[in-house]
Amino acid sequence: MRKVILGFLFSINFLVAEGQTMEVVYSNPKDTLFNYYIAFKPQGEVKGLLVLLTSFGESPQITSNETDIHKIANKNGLITVFASLQYGTYTFFIDSLSQSSIDQLLKNLHERYGIINKPIFLGGFSLGGSGVIKYAERANANAGLLKPKAIFAIDPPLDFERLYYSLEYAVRNSTVPIAKNEADYFIKRIQYEFQSYPEYDKTPFQTISPYSFSDTNQTNIKFLANTPVMLISEPDIIWQMEERDRSLYELNVLDCSLAINSLRLMGNNNAKLVLTANKGYRKLSGKKNPHSWSIADSEETINWLLSFAKN
Repeated sequence: MRKVILGFLFSINFLVAEGQTMEVVYSNPKDTLFNYYIAFKPQGEVKGLLVLLTSFGESPQITSNETDIHKIANKNGLITVFASLQYGTYTFFIDSLSQSSIDQLLKNLHERYGIINKPIFLGGFSLGGSGVIKYAERANANAGLLKPKAIFAIDPPLDFERLYYSLEYAVRNSTVPIAKNEADYFIKRIQYEFQSYPEYDKTPFQTISPYSFSDTNQTNIKFLANTPVMLISEPDIIWQMEERDRSLYELNVLDCSLAINSLRLMGNNNAKLVLTANKGYRKLSGKKNPHSWSIADSEETINWLLSFAKN
């Protein structure tokens, strides 16, 4: 039986910079790969909490070196947490076990850091961003969950029916090994997580996906009608075509634009789509990639989140 580990019991503290302390907290000191988080804490008054979910394949250590958003957050009094969930770098984020893990993580953080009557913000990249959107929808539908003041996601896939078809296209047509292998893996993973595929039954895709174009009732995304949401993408279609054999249909910006437009049509004036150009690169490798943490401007993102702190 699959279980969610409930507590975080063991921690190591480091002074990493003037005015900033890093704390690594493990649920099991013998297991340093799963169910742990890295917290960056400001030395002064704590004004809130920012929880960041990594992308598939990224550890919190890697993520904290790919972005400096935690540095800007700390300057503004926010404790910033990079989290590893139940399957570590192989976490899928939107499945029920991952979501239960996020539920418990936020509860633990709320208690550990005494974030009482202070704002909680959520952000994530790629599948981690998908998990953020999914959690916020569930939190607004469930009185027992902690509700974020505002959320952001960097280039997240949201409509997994669209994603599945785009992966099938890549397997059939791509000549780039990295794109073809990635597509083959995620087709199998989606079939496992959804226990279905769209040609057979769309219902799980409409139910589990944070956003579903084919669901005319907008069942999940409507729970964000009153939540500030910012989605950030860099639709560098020429790079995608030349480096990954991908068309516009295969880019997550399609989901992001549809989701934000749907929210705006519902009257959400705080639903924002940010499109960037020539900002995408991986800091650790120095390689260009429009699907990266770097497309989010750290100061602009933190200032946008904090503008809703007292709402």
